[in-house]
Formats: sequence, structure tokens, C-alpha cells
Amino acid sequence: MLAATLTAHAEGKITTDPNAPGASAVDKDKEALKSDPRLAQKVTYSTARSSVRVILDDLTKSTGVKFIAGYNVKDWQVRDRKMAIFAKDLPLNELMSSMARVMKFKWERGGNDGEWTYRLFMDRKSLLDAESQRQREEQRLDQEATKKRANAMMELGKASSLNPADLEKLRNTNPFLYFVGKSGMGNSMGSFFRESPVALEALASGQRLDLQASSLSPAGQAGVLQAIQAIGNMQAKLGGGKYPVPDDLAANIGQVKIQMNKSYEEAKGMPGAQMLLGDISMSYKDKTFDAPIIDPESNFAKLIGKVLVECDEQNKPINEVMQSHQSEFMTALMTDIKKDQPVEEKVERPDDPAFKTKVKYKAKSTELKDVEQALAEASNIAVVSDSFGMGITLGDVKEQDTELEKALDKIGDTYIYNWDKHADVIEFRDKNWFKKRAAQIPDEWIEGWKQELKSTSTLEIGSLSQIAVLTQEQIMVNISADEMLRESNLFSSIFGCREMLRLYAQLNDSQRAAMFSEGGLDLSTLTADQWPQAEKLISSKNLAYLNDQNARIIITGTREKKDKSWEYKFKGTTSAGLDPIEWRFTAPTYTPPPPPKADDGKKEK
Repeated sequence: MLAATLTAHAEGKITTDPNAPGASAVDKDKEALKSDPRLAQKVTYSTARSSVRVILDDLTKSTGVKFIAGYNVKDWQVRDRKMAIFAKDLPLNELMSSMARVMKFKWERGGNDGEWTYRLFMDRKSLLDAESQRQREEQRLDQEATKKRANAMMELGKASSLNPADLEKLRNTNPFLYFVGKSGMGNSMGSFFRESPVALEALASGQRLDLQASSLSPAGQAGVLQAIQAIGNMQAKLGGGKYPVPDDLAANIGQVKIQMNKSYEEAKGMPGAQMLLGDISMSYKDKTFDAPIIDPESNFAKLIGKVLVECDEQNKPINEVMQSHQSEFMTALMTDIKKDQPVEEKVERPDDPAFKTKVKYKAKSTELKDVEQALAEASNIAVVSDSFGMGITLGDVKEQDTELEKALDKIGDTYIYNWDKHADVIEFRDKNWFKKRAAQIPDEWIEGWKQELKSTSTLEIGSLSQIAVLTQEQIMVNISADEMLRESNLFSSIFGCREMLRLYAQLNDSQRAAMFSEGGLDLSTLTADQWPQAEKLISSKNLAYLNDQNARIIITGTREKKDKSWEYKFKGTTSAGLDPIEWRFTAPTYTPPPPPKADDGKKEK
């Protein structure tokens, strides 16, 4: 699309790049923009979160200057990007410059003298730079995770083999490793990994692995039993109660299903995910034993260790001990998240007397948009910001009474944002903008799901399957940012049966119809592209289904009305004669907000 449209414009345009200060060509372009007297008019504009398309339409109507968003109407990656703007009596050209700087966009001028139009777009170079930045950051995080996994495996192994004196030294320096060594959990897990090299390799690489305990040696199966007992004890501590291992487990240890890194890939888009190095899940009948593998050197892990040690030594339930460490957990989480944020060059700002002026504000909530609005009103300085909806909030800056520069630094630290000031505008940009930009989906999709919720009070399985295939980053940036979608029980519907929904998304119309027919969908009819998802779905329930390559696997789906939505049930059977496997979930429901209170007839004059 970019290649085709870059050459599709008329001659005589002036393009200005506000992202490269100091370049003579850019300075010349800025001067050219100032030659349009209409851009000197002052505007007052406020929006907490609107798309670039809506903002430019509004400015066109209020100023008489024609603004265009994106290369064309299909350029949703520009047109649908969200911004927050709080400006009062600000020269239009200053607002335009700030919008382009914050969003990494450019302005292009076209048309006739005195009647110029202005197009805001992202040029190819900026797009490639953003993509390169995203790839570098992903590579950095992957390298960091690999290094952390190697260090963690070494440290956990050492903790399990320390003598009592050396183990006691860890009590203050790393309570998490101290607990691992003292509780014997390290030895139990170590026994499993020693006898299960394929599981150890999966943990070391961060790759997904599903296997049945029956495929392991007798010593490996004994390691599985020890690991389940250790994980069960840990879950009992964390849950503040008992988590008994089934009595018949030892006799049926081969039936245990083992999944390595079942949640790791999905968790990558979540705040604080960098401290999660992998996970182990072991299932037997209706019991599941989950153990996240967290970075033992993280502040969060050390605090968990401290709490567990106190539980043991004081013989207190974990919920009681946790209460006394609540503020510490927030601090530990904030520290770990900040430590893994993108490294950027320090912004060198010229001295500005405005930075030393005192600002006092009180926002109506801790959401960034409300803080930005309160700051703009209190400082009488315009604010222009990108907006990705629900983001990480590492603290509370709802109220501030301090120098402007300190207030801005605090906001940046709390929301993981960069800030700068140009002329009479404070500019905010998400430090992870290049990743969140890549995770953006078209507004058209979101509006379609919302309209379906409004008209039917629920979402059909087709829409749910579309959402299920989104990455965790896409869900955080788009779904979590929308109030209607966020407040329905959408997430429980999606995550409760995500692999089934992802398979459904890959099926064609005839295959979908077959799945809900009496005969069901025969998985042997799937294409080579569809089969990996089906294999992933089946292996999450019973790997034995996949052992006999000649056996037919049938999945049959049903749905029943439940209040305003639908309950979906799926059953898998095999000609190999194994017990059926099942999946189920309930579609989300939407309850409209109550109508505004009726006017009592008393109006102010």
C-alpha cells in the first residue's frame, strides 16, 4: 500500500518532517508552512481519546482549513491511531507540529495557493524505523530472557545443593532461593528435569512442549510424581489451604499430561511478563498443578520468598502475611517493570523558566488522559499525547503540588512515557509506542463487535474466534482499551476456550457446519495449514489421541441458550476407543448502562 501511494500525489507539495530538528530542509519546510496565514489562528480543542481521523475532521470544521488523515480512507494505521489533546488558544501551526512530532507522522501540503490542504501521514522511512525499533526491542527481550533462564536454572540448582550454612546466607540476600533450597522444591523439580531432558530443553529455550508421562522412563515418572507433590505443596501455601495429591496418582502416573510453557507465550504481552521465564503444568484427571518459573533475581520473586519464609516460620496463613506486604509488592513490581523498559537516548531540554513554576492539580482518576487534562488546566500549557488506552500505571499521580518539571518526570515514570516541551505545548509519547502501533487493529473490527453486542446482547462464535486469534499485545492495546468490550465477560469466554476458538477461526463454512452437525467434524479432513492448531488443541487435553495415526478424531459442537447469550460445548472422540474429551464456554453478555435520570423540569436560567 505504501509503495503504491507514495508516488500517487500531485506535484508542488511541501512535506515537513518535525521529527528531525536541525535539518536545514526541515527548517525551510516549517517556514513554508508558516506562510499560510490561516495556520496562525488560535484554536481551543479538547479530546481525551479520539482517532486522528476524527481530530482532523473536527479541526477542518472549526478552522476552515482542509485536513486529511492518512494516504487514503483505507490507511487505518494512521487514521485510527488515537490521541489526547488539551489545548486552549494555541496557534494552529504549533498544534500541527506537536501532533506530527508525538505521532512520528509528517505533514504534506498540497492544492492551490491560499487554499492549501494538509495531509498527515506516516512516510515509508518512519514506518521502517518504527518496525526496526520493534524488532530490536523484541530481540533484546529474547536475549535477556535467554540469559535470565540460564542464570535461573544455575541458581536454582545451586540453591538445592547448598549446605545448611551457605543456605542460611541466602535468607537475607535472596529469600526466594532460600525457600527453594530449604523446602526441597528445587530437588523435586531437579529430579524431574534430570530424567526429562526434553522438558529441560523446552524450559531453557522457552518453547512450548506437550508430553505424556507414559513416554518417560520409570525414573522420569518418579520425577513427575515428586514434582507434582512439590507443586501441590506450593499451591497449598499460596492458596492458604490444602491442595492434596490424588491418592491413586502414583499408580496411574503415566496418565499425567505435562505441558511446558503453556502460558508463557500468551503472557508476553502482559505487564511484568519479563520476570516470567516459563511455566510447567501437570494435569491428572480434574486436577492441575501449575508452577510458573520466575526470575529468582527479580524483586518480585525475592518478596514472594520473603512471604513464604514468614508463613513457615510464623505458622500464619499466606493471606495474613500478604496483607502486611501489599505496598512492598507494588514497589517490587514497579521496579521490575521499569528495569525492562526500552532504553532510549536522554532528551536534552534547553532551560525553560516554565519548568520551575509550581503546578498544582487534582485529576478525577489515575488514567493518563485525566491526569493530562488536569495538568493542562492547572499549568495553562497545552498537552498533546498519543493514547493507547489501558496501559501500565506504576503508582498514583492523580494529585500533584510541585514544580512542573518534577511533575512531568513523575508522570513519565508512572505511565512509562517520554515527555518534552516545544513552544507552549507539553508532548507525551508512550515509550513502547512502536510495539503498540504494530499491535493496532482497525477500528472497523472493534466497532463491528460492539455493534453486535449492542444489537444481540452477546457475540456469536465467529466473532469470538476472530478475537481469540489476536495476540496478547493486540488484546491489551485494542480490546482492553475499549470500555464496552472490557466490561463484558469477554475475556473469560475467550481465554476459557481459546485454542478451540482459534481452530474454529481457521475452518471454512462447510467445516464449521460439520462441527455443529450430528456427525461432527472429522479432523482428517483438515488441511495441512489447519492441522497444527488442531494438534495443539487435542494435545492440551489428551496426547494419547495423537498416538494412533490411523485413528479418526471427531469433534462435535453444540450450543444452548443461556440467559442472553449461548453456552457452547464441544466433545472430542476417537476411533481408538479413548475416553471423550470436552471443552465448554459461555459467550459474553452485554448489559446497556442505565439511561440518564429524567429531567425534573427545573432548568437553570
